[in-house]
Amino acid sequence: MTPLAISPPRSTPEPDISSIPQDAAMIPNSATPQALTVCIYVNKQASLGPYLDRKKVQQLPEHFGPERPSAALQQAVQACIDCALQQKAVFSLIKQGYGGEMVSVSASFEGKQHLLSLLVVNSIGYVLRFLKKLCRSLLCDNLFSNQPFQQYNTVSESPEVYENRRMEAGRLLDQLGLKISLG
Repeated sequence: MTPLAISPPRSTPEPDISSIPQDAAMIPNSATPQALTVCIYVNKQASLGPYLDRKKVQQLPEHFGPERPSAALQQAVQACIDCALQQKAVFSLIKQGYGGEMVSVSASFEGKQHLLSLLVVNSIGYVLRFLKKLCRSLLCDNLFSNQPFQQYNTVSESPEVYENRRMEAGRLLDQLGLKISLG
């Protein structure tokens, strides 16, 4: 008795489309979609205000990315926390995201690890607006950009503007019950 040959199940062959012209709307099978990326540059010469430690900011990389917008945002926000004179103060200024996919940033204070979730975003504009608002809250303008910074000494703000910003930060810290040496 001869054993029966087992053949693989037959499948419907793919139609031959080589003779069909491709127009601009068709994507060839070999093409892979390009992921949207952003590069966030760090201005190490920025006026940092009362929340961030200049020595720590100087140790940051020149830029975060190129990365997906949500990854670049996470890295930049985490850098602000890591460069804080007091992490609790900076952490309290970050707006938490709700719903959808999230990425986390963390801070250590009061003997505990604290986490905040940021909404995963795919918009470069959203990332830049978020960082601009965060920097405004931190009283440090021009810390991040999607364009490289020229690394030279920038014109510093007037003593009156600096003192007003310092006083505003002091009031906020008092509201949070925090003390920082502003020397």
